[in-house]
Parts: sequence; structure tokens; C-alpha cells
Amino acid sequence: MKVYEQVYEFYVKQIEDKALKSGDKMPSIRESERTLNVSRTSIETAYLQLAADGYIYSVEKVGYFVSDMVERAMEKEKIEVGLKEKSDIKGYIYDLATIGEDKEVSCLQLWRRYMKSALRQEERLLNYPNNQGEEDLREEIASYVRKNRNIICSPEDIVIGAGFQNLLSLLIPLIPGEKTISFPTKNFADGATIFKNAGFTVNYRDKESHVIYVTPSYMTKWGEVMTMKRRHELIDHARKNGHLIIEDDYQNEFVFSNKATPSLYAMTGGENIAFLGSFSRVLLPSVRISYLILPKGVRQEYEKIRRLYNQTASMAEQIALASFLRDGHLNRHIKKMRRLYEDKRKLMYKSLKQAFGNDGEIMLGESGMEMGVKLSRNAINTKLDKCNVKVNVVETSEGTATFLVSCSKIDIEEIGEAVLKLNYGLQ
Repeated sequence: MKVYEQVYEFYVKQIEDKALKSGDKMPSIRESERTLNVSRTSIETAYLQLAADGYIYSVEKVGYFVSDMVERAMEKEKIEVGLKEKSDIKGYIYDLATIGEDKEVSCLQLWRRYMKSALRQEERLLNYPNNQGEEDLREEIASYVRKNRNIICSPEDIVIGAGFQNLLSLLIPLIPGEKTISFPTKNFADGATIFKNAGFTVNYRDKESHVIYVTPSYMTKWGEVMTMKRRHELIDHARKNGHLIIEDDYQNEFVFSNKATPSLYAMTGGENIAFLGSFSRVLLPSVRISYLILPKGVRQEYEKIRRLYNQTASMAEQIALASFLRDGHLNRHIKKMRRLYEDKRKLMYKSLKQAFGNDGEIMLGESGMEMGVKLSRNAINTKLDKCNVKVNVVETSEGTATFLVSCSKIDIEEIGEAVLKLNYGLQ
């Protein structure tokens, strides 16, 4: 094999292995000449061949850049494999069960730029992360919750972690008194496990438990929102009995109601309230950054144990997110998502009413992208098992089934056809 062919194969492998990604600048010819220890002519010839085959492209007076040819080919293959798996293995042609982000409003390209910028901050990345979370990110979160949730807190009240389980583990030693906790339903298995392992008795819908875990913006799987009356009742009950409320703000960014949905933390000033928030749902599911706002008066106790809990969230992602928030991209991204998801919700609800309105009940709350369908039809359980449209079955009995459908990931153009196929499969 000629030398230029070896150079060509070397860079093709780098691109296919994603060591060099779409948009990355190729090493200069002089740099490649020095790194690979080959002649300039061999490098130039290899680059020309890479460009001719579509792997890279040239920008005049700037250099060569990696094209998206390989990524597009891999994405096409991935889609084809996915479709084959659905049809050959599962038999699903539409997925109305999976909750995720619609690629139409993905901010992946923009996020990639911020991650690249973060990875260039060598001075910070060569140090250990702050146990509590990077200070600039905590400052931005304090500003974010003040503007969006009317929560007034200090960056010192905020703790960063990779997911809620880590943050709940940190919160548990700060909870005095009786070791009992109540969750809304048994679906909160991850949280319940953390508390069980810490010696708590786990109850469900028990207001007498010492700790009460609630999701005010997502009370049911089809997105019912806690009323103002119920919020005040819960706060009064917790205050009178010395209970701690853990407020999980899940799906609050996607409340499609004109009614006020103030946070419990803001309503009480943080007295006996711990607030949990996350960026996975509004940014990218793969970005595992969550935050805990400590109840008022607990900061000194937290300082005593802070050094015992290592930081679990990526420092690079924290740096990128701080800049992303500072530049105002998250609020703009959420507005874009809300517009699309609201249109999808309306279309999904209309399609479900047309398909199942005569013999079914459609349950639609004010938040989230899931809807419930309670349907009575002959042999409904068998039909759901054989149906080629995937749904999330919640409950079944003789002749009746309740299942959830999500409009989050499916293309808006496919919603009508997917519901028609679902109805046909359940006839």
C-alpha cells in the first residue's frame, strides 16, 4: 500500500470511529506531516482523495473540515435497523409509548458547540470538581429559578448532582425526625428505593408521613396539575405537623394551562420545602444534570457533610450548561419546544377523540405529552398484545384496558396515521 493510501485509511478510520466528528477541523498539512512522519506530498494527496470521496471538504484559506457523510450514513443505517427491528421482532410500526425529545426541536448542534468550548477550559478541567457543583452554574440556576419559578435562593443553597437519586441520598442525612416518607404512587420506585435503603418506611398517599414527596405539575401520568387550593392545604398541613415536603418540579416547563402554578418553595419561602429540578427533560435526555435547593435553615448542616459527597455530574457539562443558561438559550429552546408540543397535544387529543370517543374515555391533563385512554372492547387485552402500535398499558381487566400514549417523540405528521392504526389494531 502506498504511503498516501495509508494516510487516507488512517483518517477514514478516525472519522468512522468518531475521533474526528462532523464539523471538526482537520489537522493542517504541516501538523499531519510532523505527527505521521510522512512527506508533505503524501499528506496532500491523501487529503485530496478524502475530499474526492466526500469525507472532508475544503474551505478556502481556512483548511479542511470533516463532512457529515459518515454520520448521515450511520444515521440512515440506524433508522433502517430500527425499522427492521420494529417490523421483524416487535411488529411495531409506530411508537406511542416512548417519552423523549422530538428531533424537530433538538438543540444538539448548539449544545455540541458549548461542550467544545467547555472542553477547551483546560485550567478548570485539570482540577477536581466542586463537591456542591460548579459555582458559575449554581449562580445561573439561582437566576433561572428566580425568573421562572419566583424562587429566591442563594447559589450556596443549591447542590448539583447527576440525577435525583444522588441528590436524595445527600438530602436524607439532613432530615431530622421520624423516618417515614409518602410517595404519590408506586411508580416512584427509584426514589422509594433510596429511602428504603436508608431505613425509611415508604408509604403511598399518606399525608401523615414525616416526609411527603410530590410532583405538583404532574400529579397523574396524564398530566393533572395540583390546584391552588390543594397547594395551600398541603403547605398548611406540613407546617402544622412539622413535615418536610420534597417538591419535584417535573414537567413544570410543559404546563399548558393559563392557571397559575407557583412552586411550593416560592409560596413558603423554602420553609420545610426541598426543591428538585432537572435539565434532562428540557435540554437533552443524555445531559444528566439535576439540582437540589435546600430547605431554609439547613445550609449549615449541609456544610458539615458536603465534603463526604463527591460530585457526580460531569464538570465539562456543568461548564457548558452555565454558559448555555447565561446566553439565554434555554428559555428560547423551551419556548420553541412548548409551541411544537402544544400543537402535537391538540392533534393527538383530536385524533384520539375521533377514534375512541364513542366507547372510550380520553384523559388529558394540563401538563406533559402523555394522555390516558380507557377503552372497553371485546378481547382488548389480546388485541393490545398483538397491536403493531406501541402503547404503555397501565391497567387491564375483563374487556377494559387503560393505556397511555405519548406524542413527544413521534413526528407531528405521523400522529393521525398512528392513532388510526391503533384503532384498527384494537377493533
